[in-house]
Amino acid sequence: MTSISDLLKKYCAVYVDDCNLSDLAVTNPALYFSRMWNYLLPALSLFNIPENMTEFLFGSAEKPNISEPISNFTRYMAVSDTENPFSVPLGTDFCDFDLCSAAIRNTDKDGNIFLMPVSCEYVSETGTVMLSASAENPIAAGTVFEFDFYKDGYFVNTLSPDMMNIIGMCFQVVWQDRFNTDWLSMVSKVEDRSFSEQNRANKMRADTERLEMLMKKLYGEMRRFEQNLYIKKYVPDAKRVKF
Repeated sequence: MTSISDLLKKYCAVYVDDCNLSDLAVTNPALYFSRMWNYLLPALSLFNIPENMTEFLFGSAEKPNISEPISNFTRYMAVSDTENPFSVPLGTDFCDFDLCSAAIRNTDKDGNIFLMPVSCEYVSETGTVMLSASAENPIAAGTVFEFDFYKDGYFVNTLSPDMMNIIGMCFQVVWQDRFNTDWLSMVSKVEDRSFSEQNRANKMRADTERLEMLMKKLYGEMRRFEQNLYIKKYVPDAKRVKF
C-alpha cells in the first residue's frame, strides 16, 4: 500500500517550483493536499506504459486499486465576544479526517478577502475543532472562521520508487500544461506608456517547447521502465549485472 500524501510530498512537489503551493503547504496543509490531488488525478492517466499500468494503478469498478482522498470545507461565525478558548462542534460530516486547517476570513479596505491562518486542535472522532482566544487575542462576535479538511487516500498496490518518480514527472507535465493555458497570460492586454507586454508569441512558443521536452522525457522514462520490467522477467538472474 502507498499513501497518496507521501507520493505528493516526496515525488510530486519536488518537480514543481510553485510559491503559492509552497506557502499553502505551510498555512493550510489540508487545502494544500486537496489541490495537489487535483493535479495528480489527471496526471495518473499519463502513466500508460506498460499497457497494463492504468489497471495496476486504478483497478476496476469491481475491484478498485485506489482509495481517493476526501476533502471538505465549512465556515463558522462566532456568536459572541470571547477571551477564552472555545470549541466548534461541526457534526458527523466532519469526523474521521486526517488534517484540519483553520483561518479567519477578513476583508481589507478595498473589499478584498484574505485569510489569516490560526492554530486549532481537531478531534476527529467527534468532528469538533478547538480554537484559542485570550485577553491579548480576543475573538469578536461575527468573526468568520474557515475550516478545510483532508483525509488521505492510498494505492492498494505498493508503488516502487521508479513508479513514483514517473508519476512525479506526469505531475510536472500537468502542472506545466496548466500554466501554459492560463487565461491571464494568453488574453490580449491594452498597452500604453505605463505598461508594455512582453512578446506573447515568443512566450507561448517557449512554453510549448518546454512542455514538449517534458513529454519526451516522460515517455523516455516510461519506455526505460518497461524495458527493465522485461529484463527482470525474461533475462536469467545469472546474466544480469552484479553489484
